[in-house]
Amino acid sequence: MPKGAVMQEELTKAATRLFQARGIRAVTLQEIADEVGLTKAALYHYFTSRDDLLRHVFSDWLERDIEKLDAVISAPGTTLERLRLYVRHHISCITDNIELYGLSFSAESELPDEVRAEFRKFKRKSDLVVQEIIREGMRSGEFISSDENITVFAIDGMCNWLWKWYHASGPLSPGEIADRFADLVLFGLTSRDDESVEGPADRTRDELIRYHSRAIRFHTERIEALAAEQ
Repeated sequence: MPKGAVMQEELTKAATRLFQARGIRAVTLQEIADEVGLTKAALYHYFTSRDDLLRHVFSDWLERDIEKLDAVISAPGTTLERLRLYVRHHISCITDNIELYGLSFSAESELPDEVRAEFRKFKRKSDLVVQEIIREGMRSGEFISSDENITVFAIDGMCNWLWKWYHASGPLSPGEIADRFADLVLFGLTSRDDESVEGPADRTRDELIRYHSRAIRFHTERIEALAAEQ
């Protein structure tokens, strides 16, 4: 790797560490330069501005996660298998970059317009992927009929909330958390031969949607509590 590219990567890593520790607005370019032993003037040899540096920090990470999402789109298997794969993908993306996801959710307004737009585009693409999996499952009869938008919000919200409570030192690995989340989702969506809709009897469709949404929220809270136990 050329010397300039090595230093650019070191600056990007240093900036990421500082942003993660202190937030975006609290970190100056001088502090980032100091982190790798450069002057502020020398830093401008590698990045034209603060926004240019932020684009590298966030865009490089998003590019990697988009590649992972494309792998989910092209994966073979039943809708049950693909939905489980999506949940595992979503959780691994967050836990692999927990601080950057946290910054993106909590300080989105501080990001450059271009970076913010790219992050929102990625989220929309992710929503469309899981929405299409759910639609396929309903068309094939593998999933019960449900409000697909609410289901997408429930799945993504459950996964996204990891940035608030996940710790790498906790008792559950990302894979174990993904399996538990996927089990909750699939239990609520999967069709069963002995009953047309899983859930309490004599409920309307909208009531069942609310029932399963509350169940997902309850079990998510239980998983958070278990994961927090040391």
